[in-house]
Amino acid sequence: MASFFTSYFLPLVLVANIFNFQTSLCDTSADEALIAGICRQVQDPPFCLNTFRQILAHPYVPEEVTRAAITQSLQNANNNHAFIEAAKAAAKDKETQDLYAICDSSYGLLITVLQDAAQSLANKDYNGLENDLSKCPKFVSDCQNVLGSKTTPEMLDRSRKQFDLIIMSKAAEGLIKK
Repeated sequence: MASFFTSYFLPLVLVANIFNFQTSLCDTSADEALIAGICRQVQDPPFCLNTFRQILAHPYVPEEVTRAAITQSLQNANNNHAFIEAAKAAAKDKETQDLYAICDSSYGLLITVLQDAAQSLANKDYNGLENDLSKCPKFVSDCQNVLGSKTTPEMLDRSRKQFDLIIMSKAAEGLIKK
C-alpha cells in the first residue's frame, strides 16, 4: 500500500512543484519587466529600480505599484518640504528667503495633490488620479526655476528624485486597467 502511494502521488507532487516553480519564475520576470518599463522613463533608472525593490512584494500589480510610487513620492515631498523650510529659515538675505518661500508653497501644494492622488487611487477614481498626477511636475519645476542659480547641489538632487518619483507614479498609473 505504501509503495502504491509513493509510486502514484510522489510524481504528482514533483510535477506540481515543478509547475509552481516555473509559474513563479514567469511571474517574477513579468514583474521585473513591468518595473523595468517604468524605470526606463526616469532620469535615474537605478534609483527607480532600487526604490521599487525596497517597497514592493511580488506579484506586482499596477494598482500596488502606483500606490507604492505615490507613497514614496509623498514621503519624499514631505522631506523636501522640511528641507526647504529649514533652508528658508537659515537664509541670510530677504531675496533667498522669498525664493524659498515660493518653494515652500510649491511643495505644500505638491503634498496636497499627492494626498488627493492617493485618495483617488483608494477610491478607484482613475480620472481624478490621472488629473492629480498631471499637476505634480509643475510644482517641482516651479521651485527649481525660481531658485535658479541660488539652488544647492542637495536641492538639485532632491528635485531630480522628486521628478523621478512623480514619473514613476504617472507611468504606473498609466498601466492600470480602467
